[in-house]
Amino acid sequence: MVRIKEQIASGLAAYPKAIRLIRANKLGKYLVLPVILNIIVVLALVFSGLGIGDWINGIIERHTENMNGWIQAAMVAIKIVLPIIFFIVFIFIGGTIVNVLMSPIYTMLSEKTETILTGKEFPFDAKQTVKDIWRALLIAIRNTAKQLLLTTLCLLLNIIPVIGSVASICLIFVINAYYFGSGFMDYTFERWRYSVKESSKGTSELKFLAIANGAVYSLPLYLFCGTFIAAFIGGVSAVAATISQLELKGKD
Repeated sequence: MVRIKEQIASGLAAYPKAIRLIRANKLGKYLVLPVILNIIVVLALVFSGLGIGDWINGIIERHTENMNGWIQAAMVAIKIVLPIIFFIVFIFIGGTIVNVLMSPIYTMLSEKTETILTGKEFPFDAKQTVKDIWRALLIAIRNTAKQLLLTTLCLLLNIIPVIGSVASICLIFVINAYYFGSGFMDYTFERWRYSVKESSKGTSELKFLAIANGAVYSLPLYLFCGTFIAAFIGGVSAVAATISQLELKGKD
């Protein structure tokens, strides 16, 4: 069993190693894709808010004979508030959405990392690649569902003044870090042909590695518009997780 201290140290130390590997092998272009995807997602959500606001206002206009000042003010508020709400939703779950959409790219980055570090080639198999991408998407969606459920439960702690709020923030951070980290680790586990059950077991045994890896990705999410920063870090996190897993392989 790999010691807790060793897992955390490996998870954090892998980030500077990942940055050097990415620079040395000209993989930086793959880090830009999540940022572009973030912009596309936020624009889609904001314009969806505008479209839904127009739709609601259209219904109000068709069913209201006397358009007094209050109704007109409410319609203006709807058109302004809905895009803001959708943007806030993006702030909270944008990182998760982009992670799900970027699964194929992160899978490829993880594979390239192992090839660079070990020299082991992974012959392209279209059928297997589709299976791997589908598996990565399913695990990402499953982890996201668990993450959101546990986060919601932690929010209930805010009922307890001060202590409950502090505990809620800390627990939510650890939960997010664990599930983000486990998602990045799974790209390697799927290449090693671990089943979903084996991947969950492997992550559970290296849970502090998952938390350390995911913590670096999660930190920017607590900042306003931090999802854009996290998106850029996502590719680095996938590479860092692979480096750590290769280092700790055989020690667990």
